Amino acid sequence: HRRNAAERAIQTFKNHFIAGLCSVDKDFPLHLWDRLLPQAELTLNLLRGSRLNPKLSTWAQIHGTYDFNRTPIAPPGTRVLIHEKPTTRDSWAPHA
Repeated sequence: HRRNAAERAIQTFKNHFIAGLCSVDKDFPLHLWDRLLPQAELTLNLLRGSRLNPKLSTWAQIHGTYDFNRTPIAPPGTRVLIHEKPTTRDSWAPHA
């Protein structure tokens, strides 16, 4: 039987979002899951083709070409280490 297009779109988003949750750092606080929604929507729309023009992504159809140099994308929930300058840290302290 035929599936409703909206139901299929919801299932596709759920699968994409769950895959993103599985890739977060083990120490990522899962109560902040809602902070990952904008990136999940962005990456899914960059991957999906437009129905109006199959040569464009859905994102490009709505917002124009995405500039990866201006706004790079990292996997969701990636742990970030910030280097501390030697003048602001103790001698034997971690550097990040």
